[in-house]
Amino acid sequence: MINNVMVKVVGEQKSNRDESAVEPIELVTNGNLHEKNGIFYLKYDEYYEDLDKPVKNLLKFDADSLSLTKKGDVSSEMSFKVGETVDAYYSTPAGFIPMSILTEGYQMEKTDTGVNIAIVYIMDYGNDCLSFNVLRISVEQ
Repeated sequence: MINNVMVKVVGEQKSNRDESAVEPIELVTNGNLHEKNGIFYLKYDEYYEDLDKPVKNLLKFDADSLSLTKKGDVSSEMSFKVGETVDAYYSTPAGFIPMSILTEGYQMEKTDTGVNIAIVYIMDYGNDCLSFNVLRISVEQ
């Protein structure tokens, strides 16, 4: 296990592909990363303004795909693999949000000091609202 890695997560969400004025949401925190049989496991806590306890995040990923599990007052299970559409959910104190995710792009690069991940995906909320998303995750020792 590699302790005390720095985790930076940057997400961008647009209501259409041509939207240009998008302000990214950024999270920087500490986490733990380890690799077993070619699969990486990244654990980190995420803090929300109106919640007392942190949300526990687990990313399980390799060169082809990534799955994200959130546990706490905000919970979710999502998976990303290019060309696949998967059902997912997001549960918050305000309610449950079912969704589907189509992954258009996924890249994972292992470096000497960590890992970089980029995911491009479309999220559909009950056939009512589409969003176009880019998620970048960097992990450094």
